[in-house]
Amino acid sequence: MEILKLPAVLPGTLDLVEINLKLKKGEIQLDWNAVISAPESALKILLDGIELKDENLIPDDSGVADQVIRQITTYFDNCHKKQTKKIVRNPEQSSLFNVEYIAANQPEKQGSLIEQQFIINPNLTELNPPESPMVNPQSSIINPKSPYELRQELEEMIFNDLLGPAEGEDEEVDESSVTDRYLVGLLSPLIRNKTPEEQPEQQDEFVPAEKGNSEEGTTEGTIPPPNTMFPSSMGLTFCVDSDVKAIKITAKWGHYQREKKQNLTEKETSEPKRIWKRYPIQGTKIQPLKSGEIPEWTVDPEYPGVIVKGRMRRLDNQDWIVTLFLVNGQKEPAKQRDKAWLFQPELMIDSPDKNYSNIFVKKPVSIQQNLDPVIQLENQQMAMLYRHQVEFAVGHGVGVHAEIVPDNPTQASGLKTCMIPRYEVPQTTPPSVEEIPQLNGLILDMKTLAEAQPTDVPQLLTPLITAYQNWIQEQQQSLQDLLLNPDFLPSQNAAQTTLNHCQTTLDRIQEGIQLLTQNPQAVEAFQFMNEAMWRQRVHGIYAELKRQGKDPNLDEIDTPNNHSWRTFQLAFILLNLPPLTDLHHPGRSHPLDAVCDLLWFPTGGGKTEAYLGLTAYTIGLRRLQGSIGGRDGEHGVAVLMRYTLRLLTLQQFQRATTLICACEVIRRQNPQKWGSEPFRIGLWVGNNSTPNYTSQSEEFVKQSKGQGRPSGMGSPHQLTNCPWCGTKIDPGRHIVVHPVDKEQGRTLVYCGDSLGRCCFTLKQSPQEGLPIIVVDEEIYRRLPTLLIATVDKFAQMPWKGETQMLFGQVSGYCDRHGFRSPDLDDKDSHRATNKLPAAKTRPHALLRPPDLIIQDELHLISGPLGSMVGLYETVVDHLCTWEVNGQSVRPKVIASTATIRQASAQVHHLFLRKLHIFPPPGLDIQDNFFSRRREPSPEHPGRLYLGICAPGRRLKATMIRVYLATLSAAQALYEKYGKVADPWMTLVGYFNSLRELGGTRRLVEDDIRTRLKRMSERGLKNRLLRNFDELTSRKDSTDIPLISCYAFKL
Repeated sequence: MEILKLPAVLPGTLDLVEINLKLKKGEIQLDWNAVISAPESALKILLDGIELKDENLIPDDSGVADQVIRQITTYFDNCHKKQTKKIVRNPEQSSLFNVEYIAANQPEKQGSLIEQQFIINPNLTELNPPESPMVNPQSSIINPKSPYELRQELEEMIFNDLLGPAEGEDEEVDESSVTDRYLVGLLSPLIRNKTPEEQPEQQDEFVPAEKGNSEEGTTEGTIPPPNTMFPSSMGLTFCVDSDVKAIKITAKWGHYQREKKQNLTEKETSEPKRIWKRYPIQGTKIQPLKSGEIPEWTVDPEYPGVIVKGRMRRLDNQDWIVTLFLVNGQKEPAKQRDKAWLFQPELMIDSPDKNYSNIFVKKPVSIQQNLDPVIQLENQQMAMLYRHQVEFAVGHGVGVHAEIVPDNPTQASGLKTCMIPRYEVPQTTPPSVEEIPQLNGLILDMKTLAEAQPTDVPQLLTPLITAYQNWIQEQQQSLQDLLLNPDFLPSQNAAQTTLNHCQTTLDRIQEGIQLLTQNPQAVEAFQFMNEAMWRQRVHGIYAELKRQGKDPNLDEIDTPNNHSWRTFQLAFILLNLPPLTDLHHPGRSHPLDAVCDLLWFPTGGGKTEAYLGLTAYTIGLRRLQGSIGGRDGEHGVAVLMRYTLRLLTLQQFQRATTLICACEVIRRQNPQKWGSEPFRIGLWVGNNSTPNYTSQSEEFVKQSKGQGRPSGMGSPHQLTNCPWCGTKIDPGRHIVVHPVDKEQGRTLVYCGDSLGRCCFTLKQSPQEGLPIIVVDEEIYRRLPTLLIATVDKFAQMPWKGETQMLFGQVSGYCDRHGFRSPDLDDKDSHRATNKLPAAKTRPHALLRPPDLIIQDELHLISGPLGSMVGLYETVVDHLCTWEVNGQSVRPKVIASTATIRQASAQVHHLFLRKLHIFPPPGLDIQDNFFSRRREPSPEHPGRLYLGICAPGRRLKATMIRVYLATLSAAQALYEKYGKVADPWMTLVGYFNSLRELGGTRRLVEDDIRTRLKRMSERGLKNRLLRNFDELTSRKDSTDIPLISCYAFKL
């Protein structure tokens, strides 16, 4: 009989209907061992018509997770209860969820893991209405769209729902009020008649945390009464070329009139129904440019209160500054008040002369003068880099879109206001060989670099030097041409400084390649790094596919496309090889000239891979170098990687574990070279995430087996699946704790592969398992090679003397429990037991402190947190400093950030090091050799941002409408296109405080959840919202990996 392995989260990519039919025929048996979540909606399809006692459902010897067992039994219990209810049913149908009907009409094999729904036979009825379908059974996907096109359609639906007109220029709104129908794009009458219902009400349930620094947020509301904030005007200010004589102004809006609809009748009276009919209003005027006030212009004689007014003035360079406003000066009537409102207002400005259309020029921007020469230089560099990104206009209560001239980005041919402004951040990608032909000979394949002859490695990297050198020369020539333009002269100093930084980077890369030529240990560690990264990439992809329920082939994954460096990653590694190899390198250990290399690259661009590469090189080189200056190099923490946020720390821990697994596989193959001490990774975070003591870990395992009481402490179950092969890890079966008082004091996590094929299973690695340490007590004793921590954890240093061991300060070594320090309360000797021989603590030399410190998300270490981290960083730097031959050796520091504004001052204050930004920019933000900014297109889509500003609306109402529009529009896409639209089915919200988050959660659970069932009334799709969760400090540490898995790994 065929055994079908189910994925971690049902349904995965499985056709549940087909599996259900095979189950009924007894053709297959289900393997639930890898399942961590089985939503009821999936079980309703999979187990329809199946009995719980069916032996093919859950074999007796299976290791199904307790949570999944509960979900299955709950489902069958609910089914039993439903059978007692009276259901009105077509007598010809035998089942409410008719399998044959579903199989014939379901176009997709799976639903969203966040929004689980199912198909219901429309021929059946019941007292309680069935849930709306996830995928429309009548829809067919003939021409599937690209993600870029889907996003455009989603954006259009959101615009239509929030701004309108949803049904076109001549739409009819069948609602009591148009002001309630649309959220944004409303101009109220200047004179309003407030009814008692409109008087200021109590404030929202939650308000932004604008005051105080508490995570909980402020408790005082300061929002003015909302009905006093509806705008009556909107406008823009822009700059026009000095030679222009006149501009063309177009004003338009939608006017809604109450009318009777003959083909719609009232239910009670059968009279024609009254609806709101939209009439588009538009007017155009040629306005001469003349200093002073602009005469008021009545756009349409039928609406004398709606005017355009403004002002014009000359600049010193004779260009024109023009400000225009569209004002709704009407008086609001006592009845049918929406008639006096302007909906979807818009101002458009262009040239009346078609032969001279490019009339808009750069709006002057006041540059704040600063006496600090560093900040002045930085401002000049920013102005130079973004000189082609011109601000043509600024909106007043509205956004402004400019039609930029294709061949001249400093001019525009048209301006128009936007009630929902949008901006697409360009994508940044590495250059192709076609763009830089000199890169053609550069070997980026990790496997090739790992297996090449050591003497050939430098030659394989030389094309990078040639290509970068040629690019710098081209930039120097471009600078000479730019200096011929007088407008560029203020940027001359900044431009030359920038190119000097590029030359410094080139010299450092050359130094790194030269090191590989001269130092055998360096090239051997470099190849070790490439082999480890090659294995990490392949097994990381393999494990991810396996976790998703697929059956991947390792050989098919092992292709150059899956294990090649990006150019900037390899360059960043090469320029850091000398300071990591030479302990006395000035860029590492000089008291004043030591450098912090700051990697500045967009999110998702591959920064982590560059960090992991340097990590692998550091730990490999350290094993080759051995003991230096009387300090042991085989043991101890080699790399210290720090983050500020718990979620990010856990995610990076999961990625880095795969690398350490790869390093450990290499070590086991050649322990004579790489040492007998295993490579390990440690997770050093708060006790709400991981246990402080082995006894707490032991208690957790008991709870996982249904024993003991909940302790509320951290969990050692930080990996839901094996990072090497993707097999599920069950905490009750695959986490084994050896207590400190009876055994060696270890929490061992094994791969869950029952056949023992993975090299980290109990069968192949009984003494070690996966090379991870997540218990504080064990971290101090075993000292993992790579330690990942949160910055706040270092606040324990004054209170926990054991933390000195992380920096190599040990006094002895116990064969049973690991390293010792005077601050550890432990015995010096241990008697033999049935399992272990006698053990005694023996003296041990000091260990090398961490050689590499990696600080991610540097921009988050600011304000009060930055002050505290800076204080502790002084201690960390001192503890990581040691002497060799009478000279101080400091750790190498690298960091990453999302912004580089004043980064040099921040790095100096935190690390007392100079700053080197990589990759250094060129003369334009579009190209720095290592990356290119791509104009947004279907081939290179960027990140799209929409701005929602709804003055006069409550924060609560705005939040509800935006969430409703997004969730319902995504539902419409899913029903139309299937699982290709699934990424938009998940909505993620970010908040400044727990109070804001709690308020929004109440909205989601109540208002939003209820209203989503009626969104078809407004032209979108109804949706049944079932799953919503939060990622906060309030969540248990065991939930974080599972929630991340559900939300971001679909």
